[in-house]
Formats: sequence, structure tokens, C-alpha cells
Amino acid sequence: MLSRTERLKRLRITLMQGGQVDGNLVNPQIAESWQRCIESGLDPRVTPPPIQIGTRELKQLRERDELTHRFAVAEMHSLYQQIAGSNFLIAFGNAEGTVLDTIADGDFQSSRPGRGIVPGAVWKESLRGTNALGTCAAGRQPLIVHGEEHFFAAYSDVSCFAAPILHSDGELAGVLDASSDCSARHSHTLALMRMAATHIENSLFLAQQEKHIVVLFHSRWELLNSVSGGLVSFDANGRLVAVNKRAREILRGIPLRPGTEFNAIFDTPFDLALAEMSNSRQPTLRDGFGSRYAVHWRNRHSFERRLPQAGKTASANTASGRLLPSTKPDFVANDAVVRQQLDKIARAVRFRPPFLIRGESGTGKEMLARHIHKASGRQGSFIAVNCGALPEHLLEAELFGYVGGAFTGAQRTGAEGLAVAADRGTLFLDEIGDMPLSSQVALLRFLDSSEVRPVGSHQVRKVDTQIVAATNVDLEEAIATKRFREDLFYRLGVIRLELPALRDRTDFGAVLDRMLAEISPGMQIDPAAATLMAAFGWRGNMRELRSALLQLVMAADGNRIAPSDVLDLLGHPGVGIGRQTHSLRTKIGREVTEMLRSNGNNISLTARTLGVSRNTVYKYARNP
Repeated sequence: MLSRTERLKRLRITLMQGGQVDGNLVNPQIAESWQRCIESGLDPRVTPPPIQIGTRELKQLRERDELTHRFAVAEMHSLYQQIAGSNFLIAFGNAEGTVLDTIADGDFQSSRPGRGIVPGAVWKESLRGTNALGTCAAGRQPLIVHGEEHFFAAYSDVSCFAAPILHSDGELAGVLDASSDCSARHSHTLALMRMAATHIENSLFLAQQEKHIVVLFHSRWELLNSVSGGLVSFDANGRLVAVNKRAREILRGIPLRPGTEFNAIFDTPFDLALAEMSNSRQPTLRDGFGSRYAVHWRNRHSFERRLPQAGKTASANTASGRLLPSTKPDFVANDAVVRQQLDKIARAVRFRPPFLIRGESGTGKEMLARHIHKASGRQGSFIAVNCGALPEHLLEAELFGYVGGAFTGAQRTGAEGLAVAADRGTLFLDEIGDMPLSSQVALLRFLDSSEVRPVGSHQVRKVDTQIVAATNVDLEEAIATKRFREDLFYRLGVIRLELPALRDRTDFGAVLDRMLAEISPGMQIDPAAATLMAAFGWRGNMRELRSALLQLVMAADGNRIAPSDVLDLLGHPGVGIGRQTHSLRTKIGREVTEMLRSNGNNISLTARTLGVSRNTVYKYARNP
């Protein structure tokens, strides 16, 4: 049996001699492309000269495709962080095959083929032969063109990967391409390019459909904002306007023509669905076949007038017979993990259990504690104490109060203590992992009895206090090393909440925008600059991000933060090879696993959807 290399060599000889290309010996996409090249009058023995448009025309093309170009550049910077160190050049080309922008890594940019992939270079298939960017634009399908699969032998030392980008109306918006020398070929690169192209498409969809109601849907809540989520948009009368590729796959078999009525797709009338969205914390929809989806609605505020009056009245959440205030958080919570924590709070808060919040320093533990206080509807104060900042001999007195003269330096009149100040309110015990063992005993007693006994007194007082504790310490390890009481851990952690690090959140862009608006209303940040910032580790999480944004605002020239401003302040993210490899594998593994679940664990369907082999799906699904 002929090897792939031998088959290509045989086909190359046939091509050079003007014979008929056998599509069974090569990827059908390549065979079809070669045939189109021959029909266009291209001669494989004569390589055409490079074609380059002028600076003015390039500027005009960028302006014409400004929206797609902007989203593509931001995603290119994100891709760059994923493949840094692997000697790739990433290019964005328009629907006609003209390169509008590039970003390069390693030496490939300065190589002979790399010098031909620059802004303004024309790689249209009918002019430059089979090549990933031009052929992808011609066929609107993701593909790999490796080595001698190029129509012209002059490009046989290059390996290229390309994925199409579609507008919300299904028309071609452009192509994302990654090129390198043949030795750098990676099996996962095409999957990564497809994911990046989908991210751009989804951004385009939301921007182009901003005047319509957009429904994001998925069979699982945590995957709503992933590349495996579906997007559909409707006009004010509930008629279908646009559908993305993933939505067509999910709703296969249901009519999805423009103008289709909402209730021909989902089993709920449009008005009732809108009303449910205003009341439900986790709204769902069923399609015509009975499959249920978690949904999120965008731009619904533009259609509030359509809601039935009943839909405008917030549902009453009660605890102990009292009407609770709105539990909408005062912070960005678009990340699936953060939303899960909020849902857990909503279900538990009326039972007044102790909450234990864990997460790195600066992840927003106090903000979440304040949200718990707000959601509880308690009328008392929110009182915070840093258990790690007080000396051991004063901590118990601060918490439970003391009588006059109880210890050296005590006030003559004594003090009631923070637990009493939090009566009918919330006591937030920050840095609980640093609390001394002696104070842990007193806290455990208080949790069991809700009684406060001031230091130096025999009198006790009953209080009604919601306890919320927080720590960045590994409490299980602290228990193992006898630094934290195991019984206190289980008493505090009736409801355990985990806040993800900023670098792990999927809503970094929304967090950044919210924080920037708070620091300097009117200040804008370039999408490429925001993408650069997302690539940093942010060990200090929200605090470090706020500090960096403040410095960027003060240093910015005008009212826009540019990528150069970010690089000047923070330097290059500098993803190391080891971390890059781990990050890339994690990203691919997560996306493959999500797609596999969406396809009902169908390996073949997942492989076809991602454009990879079955072995690649097995590999990344098992080792994400």
C-alpha cells in the first residue's frame, strides 16, 4: 500500500504532465482545488509572482471589514499566546483571499515563505493555486494544506491550517490561517483554528444582531458561552432572523428558514418565553423534538414593552415570611463557575447556614460575602473582620467583646464585640485559616450555641448572626498539620463556595470592562489590548487587575488604552514552553470534551465536527 508521501509524489507527476488527478489518492478538498486551479488556467510548472496590493487599498479593505477585522485581531493575539514558541505565523484574510493582518512567532516570519504572508498579500486560489487561506475562502471549509499538497511545488516546504469565518447571515466574512514550515506540523492546530474562528463568528453574530433578541442555548448550563453553544436571533414579532452553525447542528431536523415563527422551533409562545426570562433564574426552552436547553437571552431589554404585566413583577423570594430584596449580584458573574456559586447561595440562604468561601487572594471573596448578606434580606449590619490581622490575645475580645478591665489596655467601659454588632446581620470572618487554635475553640462554641460571652464576664447574650467565612489557605492541609480544627471546618463549611482565579474565568473581558468603567468612565480599551491582558497570570487577581488598569488609565494617551500601553506596563506575557504546552492541551481537551458531550459521546461525529481524526478525539478526551 502506498504511503501518503508516495501518493503525493505520484499525483504531483500526474499534475505536472497534465493528467487527470485521482481524487481517491489525496484529500478530496485538495483534489477539487487542483482541478479548479487547472480550470483557471494555472500551470503547475510556472509559479506565479507574488501579488501585493498598495497601502491605500489595504487600508480601505480593513475599513470595509472593520468589525470582522477587529474581532479577528483580538482572537489572533489570543491564539498567539496558545502557540507561542511553535514557530507559527497567524494571518487573517478577507473573503477574497487578501491578507489583512498577521502576527508571527519564531523565525518563520523571516523565511522565504513567511515573507510572502504579509498584510496586503493576495492568496486567492485562482491566482496563487492551492493554499490554505485561498482554498478555504473558495470552499468555505476548514482544511490543512501540507507540503506538496500545494498546487505549486514552490510552496512544498510550508504547512498551512485555515478555518472560515462566517457572518451571522452565513456569508463568508474571512479566513483565519496559521502557517509554518512542514517540520512544525501539529495535529491539534486545525482544531484550535476552528475554535478561534468560531469565537470570532460568535462575536460577529452578537454584534450584527444587536437590534434583535439573541438566544444562546446549550443542553448544559456551564457550556452556554462555549464554542459548542447555539445562537439564534429573532425580531420583535418572534420571527427567526439568523442562526449560527452550531445552532443548525443542535436543531437539525427543525425548519430554520428566516421568518420561521419562534413556536415552530421551541414549544413555547414567544411572549410567554419572554415573560419567563424576566422571572426565572435558570430559564430553559424545549425544541420541537422535546430536547430541553439552558438558555440566556441577549438584548431582551429592547423588547420589555412586549412582556405581559405579570412578567414585569419579580417573583417573591421569602425567608421566614419576609420579602427578600433582589439577589442580582453587584459584580460581573458571567463565568459558569461563578454562576454556580450564586445558584448555590440562592438555594441555601433562607436556611441561614454558615458559608465558607475559598479562593486565591483577590478573587472577590468579600464581594461574594456581601452578596450573601444582601440575598439573605437581613436587616442588621455587614461586619467584616480580618482574622489574620489581629493579635491572638485580642482576637477573641474583638469578636465577642469584653468587660472593663478584662485585660491590660482594655477600655474601662468595655466593648460589645463584632458578633453583637452583627446581630440580625452578617459576620464575615476573612482569613479564617489564619485564626489561632485557641480562638477556634471559642468560635466553635459560638457556632453551636449562637451565644456571646464577653471576655472577663459570666453573662451570655443570644444573637442572630449569619456567619460567612473566607480563606485562601488549604484547610485540609492545615487540618493535617494540626493548624486548623477539623470540627470547625465541617461546622463552617456547611455550604462551601469556590471562587475561580481571574486567569481561569471565562468572563475576563466583562470583568475588565466593568472595572475600567468604574475607574474612568468613558475610557476605552482596544480589543487587542484586552486580549493581551487576558493572557497574563494575574496572581493578585482582581486587586492586581485594578491596579494595572489604574496605571494604564493614567498613562494612556487620550481616552483609549492601546496594546503598546499594555506591553509598556506589563511587558510580554511570555508564556513558557512548558506552560504553553499545558495550556494548549488543556484548551483543546476542554473543547473536545465539550463537543463530545454535546454530540452524545459520538466519537465519529465529534471528529467530523472538529475536523480531526478519531484518535485525536480519544487522546484529548482522555487527557485534557
